[in-house]
Amino acid sequence: MAVAGISRYLRLWRHIANPTEYVFRRGDRRKRNLVFTTRPLPVHFQVPDSLYQVFKEIFMADVYEIDTLVRDLPIKPVVIDVGANAGFFDIQLLSKIGEATIYAYEPMPANVRTFRQTLEQNAALQQNVRLFQMAVTGKPLDKLDLYAEAEENNQVVASAFAGFNGNNTQKITVPCITLTDIIRSNGLESVDLLKLDCEGSEYDIIYNTDPALVRRVQKMVVEVHDLDKDQNNITTFDTYVRSLGYDTTYTPINSFCYALEAVRR
Repeated sequence: MAVAGISRYLRLWRHIANPTEYVFRRGDRRKRNLVFTTRPLPVHFQVPDSLYQVFKEIFMADVYEIDTLVRDLPIKPVVIDVGANAGFFDIQLLSKIGEATIYAYEPMPANVRTFRQTLEQNAALQQNVRLFQMAVTGKPLDKLDLYAEAEENNQVVASAFAGFNGNNTQKITVPCITLTDIIRSNGLESVDLLKLDCEGSEYDIIYNTDPALVRRVQKMVVEVHDLDKDQNNITTFDTYVRSLGYDTTYTPINSFCYALEAVRR
């Protein structure tokens, strides 16, 4: 569960080697990118103003409870990150487990550019991260229409659903790959962690992937959105994931979004 209050600053100190960049320089973020280095393993990265809130969610609110998460992973985990955004989750993970192999999928060009800049600035990470500018689906599609904010800066919320966010007035068509193809084409007999943060597409991905392939995933962390009262809601999704052989827990993020964790029995 995300932390709040003074605990956020304690997490900042735990995860970031130069926390004074945030404490004393965050007011300058509209003039220049904030520049951080993680700890214990150093990863250098920049935070543009458009991703300021995402930085706070990952490194201060610690929405993925990263220290607890990595304790359950092997020394060399295989990770699939669907909805990688600008890579902050992957940066945080690699600052704790240096030998992870991450397959990162992000459809929005601006986010991918920022992520690639981080990889270029940290050459050692290029052997850990395989970054793809693609959306992930359950049903096979060549291309997918996404709706996003009408700006060139990094996109926080982009969804396959036109009405998902009132600010998403720009339509962009992106290439796709299925979770099935990701697992099979990379020869992944076991996936230690699947992260899904894909603004409603979590339903298509999990419901329309062969259950035998889903079961190759040992642990999932999923942002689940209540979209309807039929199948696309947390209750139905949780029941389905449990039927696949997972123990699950979930907590609310806001009135229509939940953080779900599933661990293979």
